[in-house]
Amino acid sequence: MSYPESVAERVIDALNIIDKSDLLRVEEIAWARGILVKDDELEGAEARLVVGQGRGVITIANAVQDQRRKRFSIAHELGHFEMHKGIQELSLCLNQDIHELPYKNASNKSEQEANEFASALLMPKRFFAPLCLSEEPSLSHITSLANQFMTSLTATALKYIKFCNEPVAIVMSQNSKIQWFQSSSDFDSLRDELNFFIEPHTILESDTLAAKLFRDSNYPKRKARVYASSWFTPGNYNKDATIQEHSIAMPNYETVLTLLWIDEEIELDDYDISEDK
Repeated sequence: MSYPESVAERVIDALNIIDKSDLLRVEEIAWARGILVKDDELEGAEARLVVGQGRGVITIANAVQDQRRKRFSIAHELGHFEMHKGIQELSLCLNQDIHELPYKNASNKSEQEANEFASALLMPKRFFAPLCLSEEPSLSHITSLANQFMTSLTATALKYIKFCNEPVAIVMSQNSKIQWFQSSSDFDSLRDELNFFIEPHTILESDTLAAKLFRDSNYPKRKARVYASSWFTPGNYNKDATIQEHSIAMPNYETVLTLLWIDEEIELDDYDISEDK
């Protein structure tokens, strides 16, 4: 468990939060920790934290209309308050500092820690992890979790793969190109064993659902079996192997979010290996 995650867990324990529905009251959580939350005009920033004498005020820019984004921003600023006691009396956080993507570097370490704290506070392991095992992997299930925890679909998907015990990966594509991917530990083990990779910045294969959604965002199918080779670089897997792909268009961001699930054996059998030799 990382430092930000452990601090978020301590906050949950201190407030005796025993039901996940209490996490929806993030402004009340902040108030209980000595922070007032308000909305106001902010010039060139998304959120601001002002601290003095052990208490503080979080101001969220009026421009932040998405309630899930607002919740994440509040939790981000609360993370600064809880972890960074030496923080300046006035702290401004820009849009690029407050993000939900673990691979992406914020402007400095403290901003990245605040992002990790926010994710851990809004989707704590004790409440979130058991729900990841209650159903088979699917974007429908992830969407349900996002609605339960009032978090963005992307943030929820990334948290999901941390606790899912199946070989799954989340892929974000933009303009018909793979932008990034994150995968579960079981997926990583299989990837290392079979020596394949998902290559960022490459054009999507035309037979993937993601590619079809870029061609037509109203494409009716959201789930299909596709060739593993349509997503993976060449490796030690059967050329006819298939995997499950679940994809959904996110038109507001001009992106497609994809869940890949290796739900069948795809490795080469002994005969195939001997034939290759």
